[in-house]
Amino acid sequence: MIQKLCAVAAATGLLFSLAGLTPAYNENQNANGEKPGQKIERSLRVSSQSLITLCVASGTLTITGWDKQDVRVRSADAEQIEFRRIDKTKDPNVPPTHVDVMVSDNASRANPKRDCQAIADVDMEVPAGATVQVQTFDGDIYTVGVATVYAGSQNGDINIERATRLVEAGSLGGSILLKDSSGRMSLSSASGGVEAVNVRGATDDTFEVGTVSGDIQLDRISTPKVTAKTVSGTMMMTGPLAKSGYYAFTNVTGNLLLALPHDASFRLNAKVSDKQDIISDFVLKYLGETPTPPSAPTPMPRVVPVAPANKATAVAGAAPKQPPAVKDPKTPVPKEKEKPAAKGGTVTNPPVIVIEKPAVTVAPYVRRVEAICGTGDATISVASFGGTVRLKKL
Repeated sequence: MIQKLCAVAAATGLLFSLAGLTPAYNENQNANGEKPGQKIERSLRVSSQSLITLCVASGTLTITGWDKQDVRVRSADAEQIEFRRIDKTKDPNVPPTHVDVMVSDNASRANPKRDCQAIADVDMEVPAGATVQVQTFDGDIYTVGVATVYAGSQNGDINIERATRLVEAGSLGGSILLKDSSGRMSLSSASGGVEAVNVRGATDDTFEVGTVSGDIQLDRISTPKVTAKTVSGTMMMTGPLAKSGYYAFTNVTGNLLLALPHDASFRLNAKVSDKQDIISDFVLKYLGETPTPPSAPTPMPRVVPVAPANKATAVAGAAPKQPPAVKDPKTPVPKEKEKPAAKGGTVTNPPVIVIEKPAVTVAPYVRRVEAICGTGDATISVASFGGTVRLKKL
């Protein structure tokens, strides 16, 4: 699970690298000449459903959705801002549907073929119905009122508000905050925490969140399918359950707290350690419990003869001390030939015996618990192998 979550976090954080794009159309190609330190501003008419991409090496990116059909980009740190038209239609009279915003400073202008090299804070306004792909390797990202957001940062925080269609965000070392949004959501962080507040979804929408060591806090998540995974972080969900909703929580060593309304109705399917209990403020009707499966039998060690590492270990008149051998009737031990007699008599040089310890399979869990509260409208699935599981009434 650790490798999977790390891979998910790293892949999401680096998903939006824009290096190597070939300019198909360059708007405002010669629009420069501003004095160093002067704020630069560029605007371009685009489609209301356009895809806008932006990437810098370091700096804070602030993206705001507005009701205009234009992209406006401003920066006081950049030396130049350009628009690359990526869509197939090259007619300048037709608003582009895919635009790459190129931000460069003095260092990055020396190598214009490389993208994502500028160190600059950037403010950008886009149509509210647009899709944005934004990345900064070392900086924070803020988006407000944009329909679809793809955001990635290695060391910075990501804050997303009022997304209406889809969000995919990932950070390796920073935290993620999602507020007042709807649609399909996917959030991942390696060491930072993830918080989501007031998130809604349609019938086919899903909410997925995963961390390695960061905490997960969910508040009023009404998406019909919620999946949360962590290795060592704490998970907490507060608020009502969606009718017929499915909520799955998986952790290894972290704790899980579900704070639900007093009239919550759900079915609980849990896999927990045999050393931990489910603490519940709700009256649960247990439908069944499967005891811990028996441990797998330990196979016999396998004896492997190995040639002596030092042939001078034999001392005349005595045999060298050897570790006790565990014999396996299925593996015969070959016999060494007797060496010529030395002073003091014949010395037998036995082989060195290495005992291979077999791998012992231990059940990763535990016991399965099935219970129901009320009429069981929603389903809560829990897999917890070391932390505490608590169901609390609000």
